[in-house]
Amino acid sequence: MTPLNQASKGLLTMLALTGMFAFSSCSKDDDDTTVDPDATVKIVNVLPDAGPVDVYNGTSKLNSSTIAYGEATPYISVKDGDARIDFKSTVTGNTVLSTPVDFDGGSYSLFAAGETDGNATVGILAKDDLKAPASGKAKVRFVHAGSDAPTVNFLLNDNVLVNSAGFKSASEFREVDAGTYTLKLNNASSGETALTRDGIVMEAGKIYTVVAQGLLTPTPVLEQPLSLNILTNN
Repeated sequence: MTPLNQASKGLLTMLALTGMFAFSSCSKDDDDTTVDPDATVKIVNVLPDAGPVDVYNGTSKLNSSTIAYGEATPYISVKDGDARIDFKSTVTGNTVLSTPVDFDGGSYSLFAAGETDGNATVGILAKDDLKAPASGKAKVRFVHAGSDAPTVNFLLNDNVLVNSAGFKSASEFREVDAGTYTLKLNNASSGETALTRDGIVMEAGKIYTVVAQGLLTPTPVLEQPLSLNILTNN
């Protein structure tokens, strides 16, 4: 091979290596550009006088099947950022609740609460901590969605887990020993027991949301009475 050919070959090799280095550097920059993941949301219908609902984000229907009173969807993927979620009566198609939300990654639960009579509905958006509890433990939180119920204490057996929870509040998740419990709601002012639910099994590794839903003084037939609903988050 002549010296000229050798020089040309060396130059081509240098250019190829330089191009590879530039491409590699560009690829690394691309890898460093992170995109916030979509959020997920569980939709819960605790509207005591609305009946079954469907849920929309703009024109996009989020639920695959009708959400009856007291029921929840699986976690649904949604875009991060501000949105307005509309709850529509499955029967009439009328919007019974339109609530603004702001998703910023992670998982959420959105509770549709309050009475459609008088347009007194409200959305309760709670961030969900889905990290597994410690060995032998369950995780529990309390959501107060009873619009005419007073401020309450939430107890497992006779141990207060949440103090002075008002309407629209959602507590943090707390770890408890796996086991069978009696759930109680006490009036935070008088201490009087307002509601009890016995024999609730909380399994190790599970994450639970206990919801006070319905009305303390419902209209017969048309509205749901106050009760405790147990939902699982995993």
